[in-house]
Amino acid sequence: MIQSKLMTRFYFDGQGFDAKSDETVLDTLIREGQQVNYSCKKGSCKTCLVKHVDGALSTGSQRGLTLSLKRDHYLCACQCKPTSGLKLKSVLAQNLFTSAQIHSKQYLSDSVVKLRLKSSEKINHCPGQYINVRRFDGLTRSYAITNDPLDGFIELHIKRKYNGQFSDWLFNHASVGESLLLQGPWGNCCYSTTYVDDDISLIASGTGLGLVYGIALDALKSGHQGQINLYHGGRTSDDLYLHSSMLQLMLAHRNFTYHGCITRSQSKEALSMSRVQLGDPFDIAMMYFPVQVKPDSKSRHRVYLCGEPDFVLKGQTSVFLNGVALNRIHVLSFDYKDLRSMSRT
Repeated sequence: MIQSKLMTRFYFDGQGFDAKSDETVLDTLIREGQQVNYSCKKGSCKTCLVKHVDGALSTGSQRGLTLSLKRDHYLCACQCKPTSGLKLKSVLAQNLFTSAQIHSKQYLSDSVVKLRLKSSEKINHCPGQYINVRRFDGLTRSYAITNDPLDGFIELHIKRKYNGQFSDWLFNHASVGESLLLQGPWGNCCYSTTYVDDDISLIASGTGLGLVYGIALDALKSGHQGQINLYHGGRTSDDLYLHSSMLQLMLAHRNFTYHGCITRSQSKEALSMSRVQLGDPFDIAMMYFPVQVKPDSKSRHRVYLCGEPDFVLKGQTSVFLNGVALNRIHVLSFDYKDLRSMSRT
């Protein structure tokens, strides 16, 4: 009897479930062994969308959704705290996803592959947004978009992860012509022509480079007048997978500067590479282009951060403490389902 008082009964697809006091709808469904799609569990990826049928919704259940999704009664199961008598139902894939195919596949390094996807419907997107990709068995992951829509494709840079079910499949097994489903785009870490006179720092780790590279190209094609500095962080020089492309972009645009930043040097030869330095990308960014804000002046500096969650959080703190206002810090964090048996160190 005591346990029942601590439970909240809700209904999903007509079946009753008893949620513990600290659980979300998604937590309960996972505990009960239900086959549900989810990824980040933070309300970012929108993979766990379900539909509201009846009952009171807890505050924040629809946080981050577009107005159209809210009007159609969708919510994120990972953000919804069950209320007594709440009724929800699963969502058919065809209601939210668009069919697509892998048009081309190019290996950029031993661990990074570039995919170009051709959607059956036009998807308006920009570099700085992300999209959900679902394969034939329902497995879904979120990936950052690295290009603008003018060429008719969606381009993704995907790093093969240890124990990564989806990334390993895309890297090693998925072939050109493979059918996929797309949902989105989401997010708004994009360039705007209203920033044309701002000095911009783009700081990324891993395949976050693809996204900030796309933002840089978008800005340059739009006639950006301020300085653009791009910092790509990796453990070794092997992680700087677009190094030559970055150098070529520097030669083509006087207001674009590239900095390769590695935290571990394998040899003196690695450090002799043009534009590669040993150090933290945030420290190097502040050294090369410090943000100087005086009490009576307004900074025109703008910062974009993209990469793993810890990297982005560290970057937000670093650049904020160096004088960049929060409304001038744009972020896209790669939140994903961690399949490791042990925590990251």
